[in-house]
Amino acid sequence: MGIVEREAEGKKLEELLELYTEAGSKVAPSEFCFKPWDVSLANLTLGPENARKFIKLQSATITNPEGEDECVVTLTDITREKLLEKSKDEFISVTSHELRTPMTVIKSYLWMLQNGKGGNLTQKQKDYLIKAVGGVERMLSMINDTLNTSKIDQGRLQLKIERIHVTEILNDMIPDFRLKANEKGLELKVAVSADCEKVYADSGKFREMLTNLLGNAIKFTTNGWVKLDITKAGDSFIKFEIADTGKGIDPADIKRLFQKFGRIDNSYQTVAEAGGTGLGLYIVKSYVENMGGKIGVASEGLGKGSTFWFTLPSSYYEIPEALRETAVTSLAVLDTQAISSICPM
Repeated sequence: MGIVEREAEGKKLEELLELYTEAGSKVAPSEFCFKPWDVSLANLTLGPENARKFIKLQSATITNPEGEDECVVTLTDITREKLLEKSKDEFISVTSHELRTPMTVIKSYLWMLQNGKGGNLTQKQKDYLIKAVGGVERMLSMINDTLNTSKIDQGRLQLKIERIHVTEILNDMIPDFRLKANEKGLELKVAVSADCEKVYADSGKFREMLTNLLGNAIKFTTNGWVKLDITKAGDSFIKFEIADTGKGIDPADIKRLFQKFGRIDNSYQTVAEAGGTGLGLYIVKSYVENMGGKIGVASEGLGKGSTFWFTLPSSYYEIPEALRETAVTSLAVLDTQAISSICPM
């Protein structure tokens, strides 16, 4: 910290220790001292702008031999690790961007071949082409997952919160999923309870979340059904529940599912079948939690199906405070009652 004893003795902690979040908000000692629980704060910064250090803070309250409470604070300098991590993230981001352009070009030319723009193809050529298109789609999906993860880890995730109409999006998406389910002989069920028509969410991210969870459910179910249930969760949230009769998950593996690269080789995500990066569920979890919701999963075990669920706010006041302004400005024409519920007089 660069402070000698004679400068520190007798002074208050806030006079000596000026900690900030990466976003620039000051962290007061009251946020981590004399709490009834141990506190751990990562990615804090310490020191002037031109010599800033990244700090990990841990604190605990102990009782000394005189029976008085004391707070023990440990600061760990993680500047080197943080700079290496940022370099890695920047490399991944730049590389992914550079890969996406040629892959999109390849996809465009393959589309032209598929649609006869280069002349008629033999059946064997068409079969080869289908496999090539599938490979390009998987590669683009991996690149997009990597880019999204990089944005999340760097705190650059941008969300545009709107009041979206759930049934309108479902009417657009479900036919494609029903077609995929029918190809596997599965029944796709959709049930929307009353008063579950609207939620506050980023429309594009909401579609990504449903695509990931419904796609996984169909991919890992060989017979039976996949069901999407949309119900109220209290007065302020809507719950989206995707259940299936598929491969199921070993309960011991559930805690790994939402981690980065959280593939489960002997359970829900069999590598040979799944492919991909193992980032999909991590991305979905990040989207849900940044939009003010929660996410979870349940399964009775291997071969017994699984149920993934997430919640999103249906009340303006449950939107994370930092996103409320964008939610108001992005709303479509509102009636008087809706306006008064958001901005009460």
